Amino acid sequence: MTRYFLFLFSIILVISGCNNENTPSQPSTTDKTTVESKVLPHVNVVPSSSPTTAQSTSNAAVSSADVTPTNPSIPKNSDPIIGDILNDQSFQTVFEDLGESEFITSEEKIKGKKQPHFYFKKGDTVTELKYEPESPESIYSVSAVSFQDVSADGKKDIVVIANYTTGFGYMGAIPISQLLIFKQTESGFIEDHTLEERARAGVPYRILTVKDVVVGLKTDPKDSIPNAWQQLHLGTYKLNGSNELAGSTITIKEASGDGLLFSLDAFYAANKEAMMNGGVNIGTIDSEKATPSYAEMIFRDGKYELSLSMISSTDLYVRDNGESYFGHNVYVNGIYSPE
Repeated sequence: MTRYFLFLFSIILVISGCNNENTPSQPSTTDKTTVESKVLPHVNVVPSSSPTTAQSTSNAAVSSADVTPTNPSIPKNSDPIIGDILNDQSFQTVFEDLGESEFITSEEKIKGKKQPHFYFKKGDTVTELKYEPESPESIYSVSAVSFQDVSADGKKDIVVIANYTTGFGYMGAIPISQLLIFKQTESGFIEDHTLEERARAGVPYRILTVKDVVVGLKTDPKDSIPNAWQQLHLGTYKLNGSNELAGSTITIKEASGDGLLFSLDAFYAANKEAMMNGGVNIGTIDSEKATPSYAEMIFRDGKYELSLSMISSTDLYVRDNGESYFGHNVYVNGIYSPE
């Protein structure tokens, strides 16, 4: 009997020991909650870090009806405005593809010389309209800004005329126009060199106006010079800087691509007393014809030569060469403008 009870007691101890070993391997309710709270955020993060998922999200955002290119919720790069803003050459306008916008002109001083910068502003985003200066070392100034369709695509473009002076040569102080045409596209503006070159080839002027640009775009380059001379205003042109003691005038009587019929009257007096007493040196050319030589009209008499060129649609530049043709100190070189 005693042996039976010992055997039974041993079996009970073995069963009890097995139950105690299995109990720690069962997770508690608290352990499950903790594991789920760690796993769920991880599952949410993984797709956003995937390149494919990120691209899909971006595409969905762009195609959404509430998101437009001007939506401030979409981050954009904005160019800094360099230099001082020129209020007289900055304007608000409306473009067909881009809506209400602002064109901004600024001026940067580089080693004492001025260079303009141009910007397109839409909302809070500013984009610089970049270009290459024809003469980087020269002094620039903006003479005109216009918004009109010069590309003939039904949308307004930006036309800018920036003048610069080189300081070199006998015409170094006379400005040269650099024409910039920024063509409107669906996403902004791009400089159109083809249009710029076409407009330049259509008019022979050194200094341009916006009207000249429009004319140039409509003119065959081979007709550029003859057309310009034919349209020259007839009448009297006065040398810039003329005064009571010295001056010169040229009268254009006829003008065409084949030549100019003109006359010239110039004078010089040392002082008022000489002027009063008839001590005046004069220079005169009566009704002579200048004939074309490339873009100039040239009058020749023996070893004397007088050249006339159109530096703008209104102004002439005159220069003489060769043997003395006029009285002492009589000066005729320079810019002539209509009286």
